[in-house]
Amino acid sequence: MMTTEVQTPVPSWGRSNDFVPVADVPTGVDEFQLADRLAILDAMGRYSWAYDERQVVALGNSFTEDAVWEGSVAGEFAIEPIRGRDSISSWLQDHMANQPDQRRHNMTNHVFAAQNRESAEVIAYLLLTSASSGQVKVVTTGFYRVKLIKDASGAWLISYMFGGFDTPF
Repeated sequence: MMTTEVQTPVPSWGRSNDFVPVADVPTGVDEFQLADRLAILDAMGRYSWAYDERQVVALGNSFTEDAVWEGSVAGEFAIEPIRGRDSISSWLQDHMANQPDQRRHNMTNHVFAAQNRESAEVIAYLLLTSASSGQVKVVTTGFYRVKLIKDASGAWLISYMFGGFDTPF
């Protein structure tokens, strides 16, 4: 659980802090990009499923060896960068150890900010829920900014992940 107090997230805090790139004009997509987009969305979904089902090997394998994970709570509290697949995996496992509830990381409203044949950048909303003692509650909302690269085998892996959380959790 985070202990930092944040009074109220300011509307559009992600954009005003340059955390969220949303282009004013949508871009076209060719058939190769479309196929990759399905694989990219699968890679992002695998991160959520692996975390929520505590599949630590699959969770670690969601990232490149030199990946970076960082974040912010409402633009007021920075989550310093965690560097490297093993460090990110350990850090996430430490969070799991302090969460006796069933978490669900729901990513929605995916927007491709950039994409070519070897890399992509995607933003998505986060709705983080918790089920415990017969009740479900919203833990926090926010967004992810994710950069992915295609490895030599054709798999898409997370090279950078930014978690923007509207409230502490």
